[in-house]
Amino acid sequence: MKLRYLLGMTFAVGLIGGCSTDYMDFKGGNFVQFSSSAEEVYTFAYFSSEKQKDTLNIGIMSIGEVVDYPRTIRFEQVTKEWEYTYDAEDPNKVVDSVYVDMKFPAVKGVHFEAFGGENNELILPANQNEIKVKIVVKREDESLRTEARKLELRLLPSDDFRTGVPKNIVKKITISDKLERPTIWKDTDYTCSIYLGNWSEVKHRFMIDVTGEKWDNDFIKVYIKTGYQPTPEGRFLLQKIKKELEKYNADPANNPPLMDENGHEVVFP
Repeated sequence: MKLRYLLGMTFAVGLIGGCSTDYMDFKGGNFVQFSSSAEEVYTFAYFSSEKQKDTLNIGIMSIGEVVDYPRTIRFEQVTKEWEYTYDAEDPNKVVDSVYVDMKFPAVKGVHFEAFGGENNELILPANQNEIKVKIVVKREDESLRTEARKLELRLLPSDDFRTGVPKNIVKKITISDKLERPTIWKDTDYTCSIYLGNWSEVKHRFMIDVTGEKWDNDFIKVYIKTGYQPTPEGRFLLQKIKKELEKYNADPANNPPLMDENGHEVVFP
């Protein structure tokens, strides 16, 4: 029988049912996929040194029947990635690619606590169609201050499930102890380009120091990307940052202007 299932939205609590605004057709069978294809970026840089661990809740949902017995979800950690070579005259044109070992893969026991047992298996309880996998990320590796680590998980077929939508069977997680670019702050995003400009670690740190706010995904969604323009609070903070940058650049003791880690002057639109 051909059934239509509603996919995609991850709820914020425990084990619950999933739904979405996107539809997809499945002809029989049971499938499993991550509730969201969005990349997760976690950094300890926002917190004091006392915070050495934190927990990420990653949703996995089933598509198909909800049954009265537990089922097994299998996964693996991906430790390879594609490395691309681009055309010298056209930087957007790929001329070659090779599948190589990741330069900075997350290491189990060092950057995250083991989960899923020896066989990398999770259990979807009876009468449920979603679980929240608790992934404990760790700060102890001092190299996280200079190089972020990648934890990439890929779902695999099991006796109970086939894998679902291709883009949702892989979850990419960045673990870091330095400021990382918020995934919502993109050069191609109209609002961010108009009000924030290009991202850099130095610029981001300056904004945090001036305002006391994180300027992470959650903050930008609430105060900057609320429509065609930021909220009054967001506009106030942006003006405050610009004034402080003017003061910084006016002081010869700072060896102005303020430059970022890429050798570019820090500016705001």
